Amino acid sequence: MFLKSLTISLLLFASIIVARVNCPNIRKFDFRNYTYPLRERGFTQGTQRLRVTNGRYEEPHDNPISLSFLYFQIVNVAFGDLSGDGKDEAAATVIYGSNSGSFYLTDTYVFGCVDGRIKLVGTLKEDDIERDTGMDLQESVNNPMSIKNGVLYITHGTEGNRPSPEFTTTFRYRLRRGKFVLVGRPSRRRNY
Repeated sequence: MFLKSLTISLLLFASIIVARVNCPNIRKFDFRNYTYPLRERGFTQGTQRLRVTNGRYEEPHDNPISLSFLYFQIVNVAFGDLSGDGKDEAAATVIYGSNSGSFYLTDTYVFGCVDGRIKLVGTLKEDDIERDTGMDLQESVNNPMSIKNGVLYITHGTEGNRPSPEFTTTFRYRLRRGKFVLVGRPSRRRNY
């Protein structure tokens, strides 16, 4: 019985090591050509999977002059250890909305190596930041996200009116067991 238990334990341990060794290099993964889940009832009927090609998805539509269709675009990808396990994760920030609307939403998808494969490990939604801080987010900014020292930095225009937010505000998040946790107070600077 002891030998059988020991053999099973060794096999499990070996499979964990093989999974870690066989993990692809996340920095070489092509996040601009990937299928993303979108769970936003304002744009989809629940959960939808969008196949992004060359960094963009556009909802199929028959009318070439219509602007009423969903788009989804990768605007930034950054790498760094967000989980504290010594391995890099990838964060892909996307904007999405309808070309017929005057606004869009910004979400950040975080990927890591799970069981030897690159998989989605968490999503930081614009709504989550608003809930965590009580701030009204207006617009995303160019290169809105980075990873430094295990912290995800995400920047938005805040307060004021679209498309001219009064402040540019940076929020800091850590990833803990698939959940994003706000770190400290947001830092902001006036735009004018």
